[in-house]
Parts: sequence; structure tokens; C-alpha cells
Amino acid sequence: MSSPYLPMSNFATPKAGEVSDYHNWNAEKLAEFFNSKGLGAYSDTLIQHKITGPLAPLLSDDDLKDMGITIVGDRLMFKHYIKQLSRHDRFTNRVKSMWEGEEQLFYSECDKTCITCCGFCPIDPSTYKLTTSHLRVNKVQHTRCGPIPLCCFGATHLSNNIDLSKVDDVDVTGTPAPCLQRVCCCANGKDVVEVDSRFDKEGKVYLTL
Repeated sequence: MSSPYLPMSNFATPKAGEVSDYHNWNAEKLAEFFNSKGLGAYSDTLIQHKITGPLAPLLSDDDLKDMGITIVGDRLMFKHYIKQLSRHDRFTNRVKSMWEGEEQLFYSECDKTCITCCGFCPIDPSTYKLTTSHLRVNKVQHTRCGPIPLCCFGATHLSNNIDLSKVDDVDVTGTPAPCLQRVCCCANGKDVVEVDSRFDKEGKVYLTL
């Protein structure tokens, strides 16, 4: 059994959207994918051996031989696209969100009402996203008059992508709400997370939660 030979220069890398859900593929869907890559002659073979999307990255050269794929060029093509699936899997796991949060700007609803002028001047919080390899901080810096943010005067947005392998230290400091707000508004405190990386050009990064 053979299929039209495609030279190595035609080994196109699958697009992210093309394989983004390959973990959900059944044998028929996987066969359809390889058919689009010039390996349609083996569609029945993949279906017969129940090779699904999650199983495809586990296929070795010996497995391909056992399935009856004897042509070296075809096996190389299978291995190329299987490698691309595995690479996409690693990339997906690396950027997969483990936690997302946003900056706690106010101690209480009363605090929020006063600072935002009853909601007429809303303030955007900084946002945080943690993956297995990076902490992404999208910081919103508001124009201030002393400690008071002037929300109606705009803000600047800064993005910082921190490599977790280069983080030296992480400290958490609890900040209680002002006494009056605790008594009158049952206000909660804030936790300030200090992330220190000597390799980061921004130095220490603070998350307010």
C-alpha cells in the first residue's frame, strides 16, 4: 500500500487552529487529518488499529511498521506530523492558564463608591495570569493625586511576562483595611505578593489580591 510521495520541502507545519482539539479526535477524524497531508491511503489502517488523537503522539517507528506502513517516506511523513502534534501539546501545556486574578483596588464597596464617584468614573484593575512557566502581569497605572487615583484622567497599561524559572523570592504581606472601614463597612484587608527576580528588568513586581 502506498500514497503519493511528498518531498520534505512540502512538509507544512499544521496551523494551531487545525490541531488545537486533536485530543478529542476519534480515529476517523485523525485519519481525515492525515488524509489532508497526503497520507489518505492509510485512513483505513488508522481506523482499523483504533489510532485516535490522544494515541497518535505515542506511535513509534516500530508501531508504524506493525501497522503495515512499510514505505520509509510515508513513515517519515507520519513521524513529522506526529512530532508536530506532540510539539503543539507541549506548547499548549506551557501556556495553559493555572490561575487568573485581578488587582483588589478597594477595601469595601463604600471605598469603591467614594473613589469612583458612585461608579461614574470606573477604575480598571491590573490583571494577572499564571501558567506553568510564566506569570503575566498587565499593570494599569492610574494618574494619581497622592494616594487617590484620578480615574477620569486616564491610565497607562504595562505588560510584564515573568519567567518563573528566574524568580528568586516570593513574599506575601497582609495589609489590613483602615480601622473606620473595618468597623463601619466590614472591609477586608489586602494581600500584597512581592515577586523578586534579579533577571527581570522591572525588578520587583507587586500583586495586590
